[in-house]
Order: sequence, then C-alpha cells, then structure tokens
Amino acid sequence: MNNLVIEITKDLLEQKSVALVGATDSGKTYWIKSKLIPHIQSLGKNVEYLENGDKLPSEASDIVICDEAETFSDKEYVQERNENQYSPEYEKKVLDIWHKNYSKLPASTLFVITRNTPKQIDNLSQNFKTADWDNREIVVVKFVP
Repeated sequence: MNNLVIEITKDLLEQKSVALVGATDSGKTYWIKSKLIPHIQSLGKNVEYLENGDKLPSEASDIVICDEAETFSDKEYVQERNENQYSPEYEKKVLDIWHKNYSKLPASTLFVITRNTPKQIDNLSQNFKTADWDNREIVVVKFVP
C-alpha cells in the first residue's frame, strides 16, 4: 500500500487527475483518510476531501479528493451484464450536479470510484482514459487491499 501512496501522490503533484477504483467496503475511504491525506499534507500541500460531487472545494486546495465519484463511461458494459442498474434519479443527479462540479475541479484531483466485481474494476481500469465530464485525461489505479 505504500507504493500506492507514492504512485498517487506523484501523479497528483504532477497535476494529473487520478481515478482510484475499488469495491464497496474495501477500505478505500479509510486508506485515503489515514494514509494518503497525511502523506500529502506532510509534503506541505493543502488537501481537501469531498464526500461526493455535491460541493466544490475551497480556493485554497492544492489537491482535491472526491469520494463516491461516478463515471458513466462504462455504463453500457455494466448494464449489459445486469450487474447494476442506475436509477433515473441517480443518473440525473450525477449528470446535472456531480459532473458539472467535477469539471470545475483542478487537474490534481483524485476521484474515488466504486465498482463491485473484479470484471467491472478491470474494465474501468483498462478503458477509462478520458473523463466523461470534461475530457480530461485520467490515470486509473486499482485499489486492492
């Protein structure tokens, strides 16, 4: 896990957007709060943690971490396999609020995305190269506890 801290920190300091993809209850949020954020702060950087895409960070943030982020870049893949059905209300919220907010986030943002099967995680890791909210390049990292 220390290599993961170093890898993600390096990308964020290089002004890259990163997607951390892992399963529900795999410890992503705990790891971010207990390992990643303290490490980045030890380098003198101001990190702001957002629980989801509902709000924008303050102006003083060097790096933003947006938990519970969502992309629909793999929606067809997921739904073809009946592995998850997005409700119309959820889709509207993501598209109308979250994606608009994501597009305003700095390049050095970590988006934390949940996918629950190894195939979903692999598919997103292999195919999510450009954000569907603003076409920024995305570096995808799998979270494997």
